[in-house]
Amino acid sequence: MRSVKFNVPFLTGNEKDYVNEVFDSQEFSGNGEFTKRVQNMLEEILGAERVLLTHSCTGALELAALLSGFGPGDEVLVPSYTFVTSASSVMRTGATPVFCEVDEHTMLLDLDDLESKINSNTKGIVAVDYAGFGNDYTRVNQICKEHNLVCIQDSAQGLGAQWNAQPLSTHTRFGAISFHQTKNIHSGLGGCLVINNAEDVEKAEMVWERGTNRSAFFKGLVDKYNWQVVGSSFYPSELQAAFLCAQLERLDENISLRLKLWNCYERLLKPIEEEGYLRILREPSGCEHNAHMLAIMLPNPSEADRLRIHLNENGIQAVIHYVPLHESPVGSELGYDPESLPVTSRAAASLIRLPLHLSMDEEDIEYIVRILQEFYPPHD
Repeated sequence: MRSVKFNVPFLTGNEKDYVNEVFDSQEFSGNGEFTKRVQNMLEEILGAERVLLTHSCTGALELAALLSGFGPGDEVLVPSYTFVTSASSVMRTGATPVFCEVDEHTMLLDLDDLESKINSNTKGIVAVDYAGFGNDYTRVNQICKEHNLVCIQDSAQGLGAQWNAQPLSTHTRFGAISFHQTKNIHSGLGGCLVINNAEDVEKAEMVWERGTNRSAFFKGLVDKYNWQVVGSSFYPSELQAAFLCAQLERLDENISLRLKLWNCYERLLKPIEEEGYLRILREPSGCEHNAHMLAIMLPNPSEADRLRIHLNENGIQAVIHYVPLHESPVGSELGYDPESLPVTSRAAASLIRLPLHLSMDEEDIEYIVRILQEFYPPHD
């Protein structure tokens, strides 16, 4: 029986060489030459004012929440269908996440539901660019302007994707990107904060540097550095930065090859989709996605469960994604129950992710689609 893993981390072949350069330099702790090189690469790729590498996307989100000035008594609107740190980063400041529905056609924020939950305590939004699909940032920014809100763009899955011909993570005041090994481009574990307003750079560097003005010291702007603000240790080691440098050099090739696989899936799945058995999750108008994932929506949760089991029994590691945060124990503590956001609950339970990585080929996809077709009875 053929076996197809859900994910195999991407490797370029140059990671060991760059890591060995770090060993040769004997400078391991971070914010060294590779960190600076990678930050410069990302600033150029994104067209961002400043990019700061972090030990994780969680770190980037926590850094963004601190810089946004959230605190006790504040509410921040977050989609329930997301990774836990989209919400926990807000809670680390003492603020409270308020969970919103997603649009079942894209799994992005339902902006009508979001607007209905704005009140005098609302101070911000975490907009999640699920699957490398961009939210409608024209409307998001209009909402923020009208209600004086800060938006953090959680583009954990979004490097290399665009909305309105602009890279994801650059549409709002702060953006966050993940370099976890499950992402297209990775450093094992890592992330970055994207700063899109020049006036935020100085404070961001201080918070990133454990609350000190050490960055200003190294730029020659002060003759000594000391504690300026409350910060933390956010940046990664040089080993991670060196690994990431090798990966970023192949970003365009990576996305091009992933898109070929994604398009192959779409071509082969389209006849099944036209029969009404499933729906391919596609990007909304105005987006250029990065083929981060191939997800399908089934008519209901029970059919999704049965199909997922069928695929796995045939060696295909098909998986669900997030359990909505409002259904979690912490969600219960915040006053939610599983029926609080019915659209999100149903859509999340009806979604299956199929394998997509660069250790696959089109024959793997043909096998996956053939096994999937066997699940459905032929029409007379």
